[in-house]
Amino acid sequence: MQYRALIIATIQTIGLFLAAFVIPLLGQVIALFTPVPLIILSLRHGKWQGLIALTVASAVIAALGGWQLAAILFLSFGLMAIGISEGMRRDWKHEITALLGGLLPVIVLGMLMAAYFTRIGKNPVTVAEEYLRSSLAETAKFYTSLKLEDMAAMVNAVSDRFVHYLVRFSPGLIIATSVAQAACCYGIARAVIMRRPGAAQMPTKGPFALWHAPDPWVWGLIVALALIIIPQEAARLVGWNLAIIFGTVYLAQGTAIADFYLKKIRLRTFVRGAMLGLILAMPSIVFVIALGIVDIWADLRKVRGPVIKV
Repeated sequence: MQYRALIIATIQTIGLFLAAFVIPLLGQVIALFTPVPLIILSLRHGKWQGLIALTVASAVIAALGGWQLAAILFLSFGLMAIGISEGMRRDWKHEITALLGGLLPVIVLGMLMAAYFTRIGKNPVTVAEEYLRSSLAETAKFYTSLKLEDMAAMVNAVSDRFVHYLVRFSPGLIIATSVAQAACCYGIARAVIMRRPGAAQMPTKGPFALWHAPDPWVWGLIVALALIIIPQEAARLVGWNLAIIFGTVYLAQGTAIADFYLKKIRLRTFVRGAMLGLILAMPSIVFVIALGIVDIWADLRKVRGPVIKV
C-alpha cells in the first residue's frame, strides 16, 4: 500500500472540503474540486486506496463538524470521485465519464431524500419552498440588523412566484450543476495524470478542445423546446428542466470550440483559461451555447464524420 500517497490524498481531500467553511466566497469554489485527489489516488494506486482515503477523510470531517458534513463529503464528493475514476479506469468517453460522476451522487441522494420525505409524509416541493422563504426572511433580517436597508429591500422584493419556479426548476439546475462539476474535476484529474501518470493508465480519448456531444443528443434539446411552448404547466416545467440540462451540454461544446481556436493561436493554458472564464462570466455565454448548437451541423473543427440531418 502506498501510505505516503494515501496520506497526502486524504489531507488534500479534507483541506479542499473545509475550504468552503474557512475561506470566504473563494473557498466555496475551491471545495468543488474535492473529488480530484481521490480520483488521482484511485487511478494511480487502486480503487481500494481511493475508498480508504475517502473513508478516513469522512471520519475526520465527522469528528470536526458532525456526521451531516461527513455524509455530504461521502455521498456527494465521494460518489462523484468513484464514478469519475471508474469511467477513467474503463477509458469511457468523456461525456459518459462526466455523466457517471455527476449523476451517481444525484441519484443516491435523490433516493435517500425520497425515502425520507415518504417516511415523514411531507411534500418535498412544499418543504423546499418553505425553506427558501424562511432563508430569505432571515437574510433580510440580517441585512436590516446591519442597517443595510437597500440590501434588505432587495431580498424582500423576491416574489413568491420566483420561489415557486426556482424550486420547480431545481431538478434541471441540480443535474446540470453536478455534471458540470464532475466534468471539471475529470478534466483536472485527467490533465494531472497525463502530465505525471505514475502507475495510472494513460487516457486515450482526445483533448477537450476536440470534444463534441453525441449528435443525437440535439433531439433532447428539440423535445425540451417543444414542451416549453405547450400551454400545460407540467409539460412546460419538464421542458425548462430539460432545456437547462441540454443548454449546459451545448455550453460545454461551445466552450470546447472556443478553446480549440484559442489553442490554434498558441495561447498558454493559463491565458486560455482566463479568457474562457471571462467569456462565460459575461452575457456572451448565450452565444457560446448557440455556437455549440450550430456546430452540430457546421462541424466547425472538422472532427466528425457525416452529421445528422433534422
